[in-house]
Amino acid sequence: MKDLPICQSCAVTLNEENKGTNRDRSINQEYCRSCFDNGKFLDPSLSLHCLEVQIMEMAKVHNDFSLEEAQQMIKLLPGLKRWKMNHL
Repeated sequence: MKDLPICQSCAVTLNEENKGTNRDRSINQEYCRSCFDNGKFLDPSLSLHCLEVQIMEMAKVHNDFSLEEAQQMIKLLPGLKRWKMNHL
């Protein structure tokens, strides 16, 4: 399970159905379609803190993942490509 690719913005597990797209409409291998489409982030003003809050809220409201899984995702966020770029 640890070898599965994750979105480099939100840490969701990537699969062929949820990968984002580049400007040329090719599949992006690093970001999910909820974060990245047509070569750009869907919410370019999103902050790391706001994403953390969103993930916790989703875990409380939806059954897609548990609170424990949400906490694990949040721990991964600062090391992901999108958020590392903000610290350069």
